[in-house]
Amino acid sequence: MNKKLLTMVVVSSVALSSLALPFSASAAVDDDINKASQKISELSGKKDAAQGDIASITDKIATNEADATKLVAEMESTQASLKTLTAEITTLNTKIAQREDKLKDQARTIQVNGDTQNYLDFVLSAESLSDVIGRVDVVSQMVSANQDLVKEQKSDKDAVASKQKETEQKSGEQTILAAKLEASKADLDQQKLSKEAVVASLASEQASAENEKASFLTKKEEAEKAAAAIAAANAAPVVAAQTSTTAPAQAPTNTNNSNSEPTVPAPTPTPAPTPAPPANSGGVLGAAYGVSGTPYLYGGTTIAGFDCSGFTQYAFSAVGISLPRTASAQYSATRRISQAEAQPGDLVFFNQTGSIDHVAIYLGGGQFIGSQSSTGVAVASISPYYWANYLVGFGRVG
Repeated sequence: MNKKLLTMVVVSSVALSSLALPFSASAAVDDDINKASQKISELSGKKDAAQGDIASITDKIATNEADATKLVAEMESTQASLKTLTAEITTLNTKIAQREDKLKDQARTIQVNGDTQNYLDFVLSAESLSDVIGRVDVVSQMVSANQDLVKEQKSDKDAVASKQKETEQKSGEQTILAAKLEASKADLDQQKLSKEAVVASLASEQASAENEKASFLTKKEEAEKAAAAIAAANAAPVVAAQTSTTAPAQAPTNTNNSNSEPTVPAPTPTPAPTPAPPANSGGVLGAAYGVSGTPYLYGGTTIAGFDCSGFTQYAFSAVGISLPRTASAQYSATRRISQAEAQPGDLVFFNQTGSIDHVAIYLGGGQFIGSQSSTGVAVASISPYYWANYLVGFGRVG
């Protein structure tokens, strides 16, 4: 009887030990699963936050483009005003010339020099009192008419000068605003690309964590199956241990390879840009002059319309040279040279807003060709007026 009891105790101890191992492994896997779930949750939260940032940046880009569209319409209106003003100035100059001739015919010297001798001779040569009175009246009318003409001339000249100054000031303001919008667009595009890269990285990490969690779940399932199999093997009558030795139940061989983490392909690195060959300035200038007169278009890179860096990028691509998209990036991609060293075909850079925001192709002699917001693709001068105030320097491609 004691021998039978001892046998039951030994068999029970072996059974409990066999069951304890799978349950211990299962507990460790549960801990791994909880950690993986927590990591997935954290990565998901970060990814959602980054996607929210992208949505915000996208809204800013849309607002920026709307402002640019409005600005382009204003610039077109300003250009129309400048054309109208030019026509008005031509007309007024013609009127002024005609008035000058009329003033000369009507003894203009009385207004200009204060010389009254001509009029006195005219009055004193009268033959009678009534003739004197008549001639005095004529002289009075002539003087009054001359004074009115002079006043009209002065008024017209002042009006034209004032309107021209106002319109040119507006054009300058629009040029600076266009530069700010271009710089803002480049910055927002870069921010969006950076956030998209973060989202892609987080998505990759999340996918890896989810695969890891799936692997742990598979291991847990296998451990539970192993525990169930051992429990079933130990459920046979205890008396069987007295007559025969039962081989320990073996845990099922796991042939499921699902616990192997799939390889997540690493992001393909962006290849470094190939150094550009020396610039073919003749071909570049030919391409540049070939699109002269093309209108300015915010964000434009084709012959339908160019912004400043889109124009230079287009001209250099005509000779097989690839330039970055923005003015600031083109500045970074070129070799610094002095103005004395600059040759036709080099790039010239300007800063109107606190950073490099305008680029054009140097022609020599202080002139350049570029896509300006006020003129479209046209030749402009560096000095002595607007652009000289914002000149940064010159750059050579290659």
